Amino acid sequence: MFSSRTIHFAILGIILGASTGYVFAFYRAHAAMPPALSETQVDSEVPVGHPEVNAEQMLEMMKKAVETDPTQPEVVKRYATALFEAGHFEEAAKWFGKAVELEPNSVDARSMYGAVLWRIGNKDAAAVQLEATLKIDPANIPSLHGLTLLALEKHDAARADQLIKKIEAVEPSYSQLPGLRDRLQAEYLRK
Repeated sequence: MFSSRTIHFAILGIILGASTGYVFAFYRAHAAMPPALSETQVDSEVPVGHPEVNAEQMLEMMKKAVETDPTQPEVVKRYATALFEAGHFEEAAKWFGKAVELEPNSVDARSMYGAVLWRIGNKDAAAVQLEATLKIDPANIPSLHGLTLLALEKHDAARADQLIKKIEAVEPSYSQLPGLRDRLQAEYLRK
């Protein structure tokens, strides 16, 4: 039969073998893990292993794509949106204008064109684009919101009230409604 010493060595061998196997498997699994995501990749949902590309590099690549074929409305809109998000408002206005020329009934292009025009201070042209958007889609919340802000800036409380009521009818839970109502109330108190 087996001696107690042989049994102890067998148990010790099993424990050491299992421990070694576990450590080996742990290190192999750890080595096979993809690299940690950078903050940029986490925020932008970039695939693992994708090289870092900064905003200016991305804009340059998009610009080349647009210049290669400036007749593709979707490519033009994406480039204009990227410019807007990067704070290049003047250039974004140019490209949103091009997107509207290519696709005059695009609610997104017109609405964003109005937003960027408002941002660069061309408020009359912004109003024209936002009104044109509402002719295509009377329930377009961004355009209704923008026109409300423009009416409040002009101290046209009646127009702002009318636009806020339209927003309430379309989307009563719109997160910006309380702020718009507060600004309207302040406008009424100003008079």
